[in-house]
Amino acid sequence: MFLKTVSVFLCLIALGKTNIVFQQWLVKNGNGSFIDLKATVPGGIYTDLMNNKIIGDIFYEYNDVNYRWVAKENWTYYTKFTVQDDFLKNEHINIVFEGLDTYADVKINNITVGKSRNMFVKYIFDIKKTLKLGLNTLEVEFRSPLEMALKLAEIQNKNYNIPPQCTPESYHGECHVNYLRKMQASFAWDWGPAFPSMGIWKDFKIRGYNKNLVEYVVADVTESNDQWIVNVDVYFTNDTEHADGDIYYELDLEFKKIEAVLQNNVTKNEYGEIVRTFSFSVNKYDTKLWWPNGYGAQQLYNLKIHYANKNMEEYVVTKRIGFRTIELVQEKIKNGLTFYFKVNNEPIFIKGANEIPIDILPEKGLNKEKIKRLLTTAYDSHMNMLRVWGGGVYESDYFYDVADELGILIWQDFMFACALYPVDEGFLTNVVDEVRHQVKRLYGHPSIALFAGNNENEAAIAQNWYQTNGNKNQFVKDYVKLYIDTIENEYNRLTNFRGLFLSSSPTNGDQSKNEGYVAKEPGSSFYGDVHYYNYVLDSFKISTYPKPRFASEYGYQSYPSFNTMLTTTKDIKNLNLSSAFMDHIQHHPVGNIEMKTLIDYQLKLPDKNHPNYTRAFIYYSQIIQAMSIKIETEHYRSLRSDLDASGQGQTMGALYWQLNDVWVAPTWSGIDYLGKWKMLQYYTMDFFAPVIVTGSVDAARNLNIYVVSDKLSELLDVTLYLEVYNWNSTELKPVNIMEKAIDSIMPSSSMTILNFQLDKYLSSIDKCQISNSLPKNNCFIHLRLKINHSNIYPENFVIPGKIKDSNIPIPNIQISYVKTIGVKKFEIVLKTDKIALFVWLESHPIKGRFSENGFIQINSTKTIYFYSDDNVTLENFKSGLYLTNLLDTHYF
Repeated sequence: MFLKTVSVFLCLIALGKTNIVFQQWLVKNGNGSFIDLKATVPGGIYTDLMNNKIIGDIFYEYNDVNYRWVAKENWTYYTKFTVQDDFLKNEHINIVFEGLDTYADVKINNITVGKSRNMFVKYIFDIKKTLKLGLNTLEVEFRSPLEMALKLAEIQNKNYNIPPQCTPESYHGECHVNYLRKMQASFAWDWGPAFPSMGIWKDFKIRGYNKNLVEYVVADVTESNDQWIVNVDVYFTNDTEHADGDIYYELDLEFKKIEAVLQNNVTKNEYGEIVRTFSFSVNKYDTKLWWPNGYGAQQLYNLKIHYANKNMEEYVVTKRIGFRTIELVQEKIKNGLTFYFKVNNEPIFIKGANEIPIDILPEKGLNKEKIKRLLTTAYDSHMNMLRVWGGGVYESDYFYDVADELGILIWQDFMFACALYPVDEGFLTNVVDEVRHQVKRLYGHPSIALFAGNNENEAAIAQNWYQTNGNKNQFVKDYVKLYIDTIENEYNRLTNFRGLFLSSSPTNGDQSKNEGYVAKEPGSSFYGDVHYYNYVLDSFKISTYPKPRFASEYGYQSYPSFNTMLTTTKDIKNLNLSSAFMDHIQHHPVGNIEMKTLIDYQLKLPDKNHPNYTRAFIYYSQIIQAMSIKIETEHYRSLRSDLDASGQGQTMGALYWQLNDVWVAPTWSGIDYLGKWKMLQYYTMDFFAPVIVTGSVDAARNLNIYVVSDKLSELLDVTLYLEVYNWNSTELKPVNIMEKAIDSIMPSSSMTILNFQLDKYLSSIDKCQISNSLPKNNCFIHLRLKINHSNIYPENFVIPGKIKDSNIPIPNIQISYVKTIGVKKFEIVLKTDKIALFVWLESHPIKGRFSENGFIQINSTKTIYFYSDDNVTLENFKSGLYLTNLLDTHYF
């Protein structure tokens, strides 16, 4: 019976051939001043206007303000298509839009068939009665998001104002974005411009069928003793009151296949869904685990769902599943709760960054090449998690597919950020539609670690960011209604309480829940996760930083490279740091002043009148950013096994702000908008390495040396080499070496290896004592870990004093030679006569990355590799190759 059923099932007729041909898409504005402009779908209005030469590059000079008129207009996308008679015979015909940005009316043959009001919802409209044989017209009329935001705010504000009304003045942004279910950052942020786009930003299709088809398949995995339980929800189209037929599933494992046929007859539930839920067990011995990056392989298995309805229509959906468990552990310890992720029963120290939208124009964020490059960078940098931040977009299916393949866990925010929101019935039902679509679309990915309700909105209420004038109780009530009663309840229903959920970030987690979801002090070091920023204190001092359970945001600004900045203007005067243009692109209030404050702690800028002052400032800003985040991240990693006398510590996560950029400007990113790595991104490959040695100097000037291991197994016979170098040494050899044998480095731990008074130690070294100078200014410390006399982990360094006070000589560092090694790979040999600090290579205009950059060169020669994105000749590469260092007199 089983074999016969399967063979019949697989012979059924498949859905899909609509034979509908669409003509060229066109776009026009509401007042008719622009008509019949060629358009691209998927796409957006700014992209289409640039392609039609109506506007120029939106990122050039002041164009983010010059083109503000675009978002004030209404725009209509329109096309024609032909329908054949056999297609019209389908009982059901839908037009499906995966993404409409944002308020739009959809018309077929001048008849409105549906409306959109949410950028993050898939819209399905019935067009059976509207289509006609032969030529049809399709129009999507978009309303200005600025107009709609203002209209909704005026209605709401009759009751009470919901802050913030507008972005800060320095953002050059727009108002009332919190009333729209649209990318919140599209109205501007402190790291991005205002481009409130409109358009059909994702794919669309017209489909015909006679009974039901499969709309979503959600599959997740739980464990039960020596079995895995695969839980499957198959959601059908809800055109009818029920769905019947057969479901055949098959799961290909390592050495066997699990398959079965299920008779299907389900009716619409109280939520308007037709869903068939089933589960089946898998022997653990027949599978391999899915692990985060750095802990094991990312084994994925294909689960195929075949559905055949009574009309002999067959639909096949394939989902990739990974066998893994994930927990968020919040257990009582001294003065608080733990907060860490456990994957496959192993505590995992989370290493990664916050991801903002791939592009400020959402349709460009679907670019697979950009997505793959970004996630591969995270993988190569030893990251095991990215936080998809709540002011952007839920990323494309491809984004999460690649995350599954690379073992990049995803902390997924719902798209609410840095604002309070309405809670009227219309807004909440809109949000429910969004939660249902996005959870069904994303939850089954093994990379999805958790969903969080919002970014920083618990803190905004608790700390009265918006001066709500006595309305706190109202906003707490609204907060609970939106994030708990609506979003969390719907999320729990859809995941059957199997998914991890946090109400906010930062939050005190379970402690916030105990305090009614808005804690008195969210972001406490004793609970949950912390967002920490400080641009006043010396960022090279460990005492600047907290000892949190989990650091989910922290960072420092820097400028992209001078060559990257040159892509935004033809007038070199605009790149004077004090120019109106540089002020315009600096959205963070007093951001340049804060950067200079942090630079001045450690480095000495040239005079402001120096012709290369801006170049120096840009370079120094990247040094400070990279070093500060390095020091802060290593601090957090060193705390994973420590709990101080007050109960702070046991830090188990470090997600810095931010990974990527949406335009060319000073931001917190490690990768600029053109894809070029800043110094920070090079540093991540070392400070996120699986095993690191790090040193920090405390307030008493004690040097503490830690070894941190994320390995799941013990490391034996390790030797630490603490080497002291004199800055002025011409021999480029240590002037003192301390060797420390380490019998064992325990798995998943941080261990203090050495602790001693630093100044006393340096004073005991003859070559660190130079007249009229403190020993801490004459020498620095270089750290190595070796196993069997081989360097297998990143080297590190400790600079005992302020860099600007150190007696660092000017090195004569040069490129000795460059040669081609294989395809798209070049070998570069550097030579120097003295120690060179923050050695920096550039390859403009050749795109690619170096094997390392921003390093200290302590040897007379050093070999670096460059990996080019494109095929380029040796001559072209050499012509753009550039070298500098901290004391480059030619540069400064």
